[in-house]
Amino acid sequence: KAGYGCSPVAYLDTIICSVGGPGQSVMAFRQSDGAVVWKSGDFLISEAPPVLIDLDGQTQLVVLGGGTVNGLDPATGRLLWTHPHDPGNDFNFMAPLWGDDHILFVSSGYKTGSRALQLTRDGDATHVEELWNDPRVQFMFLNPIRVGNHVYGTDGTFGPAFMTGLDVRTGEAMWQARGFARASLLYADDKTIIMDEDGDLALARLTPDGMTVLARTSLFETVAWTAPTLVGTTLYVRDR
Repeated sequence: KAGYGCSPVAYLDTIICSVGGPGQSVMAFRQSDGAVVWKSGDFLISEAPPVLIDLDGQTQLVVLGGGTVNGLDPATGRLLWTHPHDPGNDFNFMAPLWGDDHILFVSSGYKTGSRALQLTRDGDATHVEELWNDPRVQFMFLNPIRVGNHVYGTDGTFGPAFMTGLDVRTGEAMWQARGFARASLLYADDKTIIMDEDGDLALARLTPDGMTVLARTSLFETVAWTAPTLVGTTLYVRDR
């Protein structure tokens, strides 16, 4: 079922998405007629959307599967690298976060927490070095963001959640703050839009020094798990 839960990604004349099954963890379909262009992978899949990154001029497809993080060639599906990231139940949800420093950040609830991977290229080979792993920092399923050297999101699973600023290079928590339930974050105009699962919408400044809430309102009375979408100055939000 996990393959049906994630968003696909467009690449050249294909659409790439997680599917699942032997030899077809990920598949690429031609946009014009739906024909299969390639299928690849024998790893478990998850609800996390695949993302495209640029590693020293090479485009790679990063797929956070059910128990591993994987890098593939989006043109052919060839598996370039893989690294463990196992929450114990296939429940990986977040889009991996990438930076110009070639650090890849992923996080889950349950037993695995957060980790940062340093990717480097040596000819045709990609080397993966784990910089740190902290099972206590758990951005469970609503999306964190990365701004510069820091990741911001709500750390927490089934109990309290804390808005957290994290140094992606070291894993050090720079600060934590109460006031929001688990939330989806959207970065725009040097500010962050926060939509938490309790239905509260806020505009804030998140910096390595802390959080300043600029405006806040209660929008919904039911669970809101959908990330907001900003088009120009119009914000689209929805609840369950």
